Amino acid sequence: MLGTIAKKLRMFGFNCKYDSSIDDDCLMLIAKKENRIIITKDSKLAINAIRHNIATITLQAATEKGQLIEIAKKINYKKFTLEHSRCSICNGVINITSKDQLTQKIPLRIVESMEKFWQCDRCAHIYWIGSHIINMERLIAELNNEL
Repeated sequence: MLGTIAKKLRMFGFNCKYDSSIDDDCLMLIAKKENRIIITKDSKLAINAIRHNIATITLQAATEKGQLIEIAKKINYKKFTLEHSRCSICNGVINITSKDQLTQKIPLRIVESMEKFWQCDRCAHIYWIGSHIINMERLIAELNNEL
């Protein structure tokens, strides 16, 4: 399962579909129809997808960091960033939003202590700069150092 990789790729701005319960044939059909790249550790799926002329990245690395570097190198991606993040939950577009609109949606202590907020246009999940973003920025520095 590559759910964590999909979430991270979304945060890096990639338009990713992920469904752990989808069967291989349906996955390939969607990838072909929507011109997507299949990212997998499953060599049987990769071989089958390649036979159907579907762009495929077969991951070899065991670590999440190694897998992200592997993906970046395969698609010639030069620099990870959070500038165009997508929702890690649903893949929707994240837009900056006003504090005033959030007072009933998140804890008051967060509203009072943070200045910038973003909200997903699809699932309405709310984001702010907290420890998760700080950890992502640390990961980005490590990844970019290896590209």
